[in-house]
Amino acid sequence: MRRALLDELLDSEIGIVRESLGESSSVRVWREETDVFIAFDADRTGTAGLFRFTCASFDTEPPSVSMLDPVTREELPIERWTPGVAHSIHPGTNKPFICLQGVAEYHTHPSHTDDTWDRYRFRFRIPQTASRLLDKAGVKP
Repeated sequence: MRRALLDELLDSEIGIVRESLGESSSVRVWREETDVFIAFDADRTGTAGLFRFTCASFDTEPPSVSMLDPVTREELPIERWTPGVAHSIHPGTNKPFICLQGVAEYHTHPSHTDDTWDRYRFRFRIPQTASRLLDKAGVKP
């Protein structure tokens, strides 16, 4: 039952993202199981990219966001992220992270543990977080 509700919730969130992008967008959004993918043709450097939102516990918990190689889907080291998107290496995961409210890595970072997801869960849904990430990457939908 919970999985069916999660699937419905994620599909609804993806629908809102797609609607906001328009039909002629250079950004594609889809879901595989509980992961939401946002691919784009060109960031501010002209490079294609792929964000993965890991949403297995959405919306009890915020999505975890990573940047993947758009061909191999391997997680990228910080040097290969779009410049200006990754903040640094997260001390808990030892992976690049995005310092942005509404992203799991932000809320679990030692300097933000008092800034809880519950403060943002109705304001920074997947569509808003996707829009903010694409802006950070310099993507023009």
